[in-house]
Amino acid sequence: MVIERVWLRWLVATLAFVGATWLNMKLQPVLDSRAPLMPYFPALVMVGLTCGLTPALVLLLAACMAMLYWWIPPAGQIWPIESVADGVLLILFFCAGLLVSVVSAWAGRLMQKERLGRRRLNLALAAGRMVTWDWDVATGFATTAGGVRELFGTRWKTMDDMLAGLPDDVARDFRERYRYAVESGGRFSLSAPMTRGDNGEVVWVQIDGYVTLDTKGRAAHAYGVAVDVTTQQEALRASQAAEERFHLALQSGKVMAWECDTQGRYTWAYNIPMGISREALIGAEVGSLVDQPQYAAIIRDAVVSGDAVNLAQQSTHNGNSFHLLTSLKPVRDADGQVRRVLGATVDVTELTAAQEQLRRESQRKDAFLATLAHELRNPMAPIRYAVTMLRQARSDDMRHRATDIIARQSAHMARLLDDLLDMSRITRNVIELKRQIIDVRSVVRQALEAVEPLYSEMRHRVSLALPEEPVMVDGDPTRLQQVLANLLDNAAKYSPIPGEVRVDVEIDHGHAKVKVTDTGIGIAMAQQPQVFELFTRLDAKGAGPSGLGIGLAVSRQLVLLHGGTIHVESEGAGHGSRFIVCLPLVKDVQAPAHISEAGAPGDAAASSWSVLVVDDNADAADTLSEVLQGAHYRTAVAYSGEEALACFTRVRPRVVLLDIGLPGLSGLEVARRMRAMSDEPGLILVAITGWGQHADREATTDAGFDAHLVKPIEFNELERTMQKLLHAGAS
Repeated sequence: MVIERVWLRWLVATLAFVGATWLNMKLQPVLDSRAPLMPYFPALVMVGLTCGLTPALVLLLAACMAMLYWWIPPAGQIWPIESVADGVLLILFFCAGLLVSVVSAWAGRLMQKERLGRRRLNLALAAGRMVTWDWDVATGFATTAGGVRELFGTRWKTMDDMLAGLPDDVARDFRERYRYAVESGGRFSLSAPMTRGDNGEVVWVQIDGYVTLDTKGRAAHAYGVAVDVTTQQEALRASQAAEERFHLALQSGKVMAWECDTQGRYTWAYNIPMGISREALIGAEVGSLVDQPQYAAIIRDAVVSGDAVNLAQQSTHNGNSFHLLTSLKPVRDADGQVRRVLGATVDVTELTAAQEQLRRESQRKDAFLATLAHELRNPMAPIRYAVTMLRQARSDDMRHRATDIIARQSAHMARLLDDLLDMSRITRNVIELKRQIIDVRSVVRQALEAVEPLYSEMRHRVSLALPEEPVMVDGDPTRLQQVLANLLDNAAKYSPIPGEVRVDVEIDHGHAKVKVTDTGIGIAMAQQPQVFELFTRLDAKGAGPSGLGIGLAVSRQLVLLHGGTIHVESEGAGHGSRFIVCLPLVKDVQAPAHISEAGAPGDAAASSWSVLVVDDNADAADTLSEVLQGAHYRTAVAYSGEEALACFTRVRPRVVLLDIGLPGLSGLEVARRMRAMSDEPGLILVAITGWGQHADREATTDAGFDAHLVKPIEFNELERTMQKLLHAGAS
């Protein structure tokens, strides 16, 4: 190596001269003064290699002077040359020494350059996390440059050392590629994970090699580079994961990302909507495939202005309508010129449809609330007028008319409340069916009996067609009667006076079909899909009350709970309607001979029963007590839980009609205490409450109640329940 420090170069040259001279003085007596110049040649070579040309030349001059002074006789003189031979010897030594100095200095510079080059190479290899390798094809031994141990955790002395960290299948693949390159010459490469030999960490390595052939076509030399590409692989995987997340976000959000040139022609797109192929889109103008070429002009305007643009589109493709939202932004290059436009288009067709559906639902809700207020106010007016009539009544006829009005209007309000409760139960999926094997013919007859007063009042004719054989289904007779009564009620309301309604019961392919056909106002084709939705009412008004618009929705849910279907048929406005209920039949079941009914109200033994009425609403408790007394029951009244317990101890009633929502001591706790206090097993507890949810019924059952009735309650229903429980207790 060439010594960097100048003073050190001269020190080395001086020491080399002194050493060579001292050695010459020691050797010449032994050699009999032969070859006095030989020790200086190694010194010249060493100084030329390590110190450069100038110190070597100075050393040469010093050696010439030493030779003149000490070894050319007569010794001790500065210029002792007396013969031609001595002069020629001195000249030859100087020329040979000059040649040795120049060659040595040149060799030193080459070695310095080679050393600097290797240093730069090692720096480059370290910076690039690379290792170079050379293999002796014949022996398989390898030499490497770069930090192979630092990068891959082991030293590579042979090919096997390099391949030791690779998976077996990858190592076999590498050997096969290397074998092919050895046979034919040329390049081979492989990228694979490698396990470090020192700590077991997995790194990714890219190996590239080249095999040269000799003149006979045999492999002569193999060399190459191994690069640690772990960072690049991690970045690639992160990029792929980010791209997958980006694509997933685009697909989930129904977003098309796209790019176009300054003329509005697509150059790239992903997640293309509307079923358009990529081949058809790329190169086409924006909007041209959906017959809206004006959007390409919008893009060209944006290119001129350089402003971002947001716009809404309504497009049609293959007969389908699409609602799209597009945002686009011109992209400028380094010189400020717009070269391309980036954009994103969101398919909001489903969102637009959902918003439209919400708008319609909101309109129906508003209409329902207005109708509900109207329907609740309507019966209140005649009830108030009837109360005034009772106060002013001077005859029994006026009192009878007033009570009839109150009865009719309160029944109408009860039906409204029942519809609302059914709607609430169905929307929360808490309605319960009391299933039993029933004959559909009986259910139809009972439904007709229920609407008979309305049909008589409106002078409608009803024709009924029933099959001779039983039509047995598994269902809740009360709920099925509610469905048919609702259809019959609608047929009456929406038919002109007088009208005609036909009811047909058929058996068709294992199903019972009940058809209710009217000659009323009919239903337009556009309205038929919505008639079974909540809060839907026909625009045209029928002859009767318009209702809340929830009856058909409740009917449909009840039929679905029975495993059946319901649909409407109508040729349009003015052509009447036909509603068809289809229920699955129960096979191989005999029709019951009769359906037993609960004991009739007004039993002659009623006067022997004592009833305790408990309600914190004094008017409700007092009026119910008066009605029971009118039906020949003995009654007592309490207005709180504590008063009820005291009265129970004193009266010992057979039946307790108990409100649940009492202040202080609740009705449930009162029931438990009454059960604990009663010595008679026949005590009957009936919950009379406005709470009618499934959880409320479970709570009353757990508290010991025998029945659960929800306000408002028809007195006939209450008395039937009481008589049934009393007769059951007596038996």
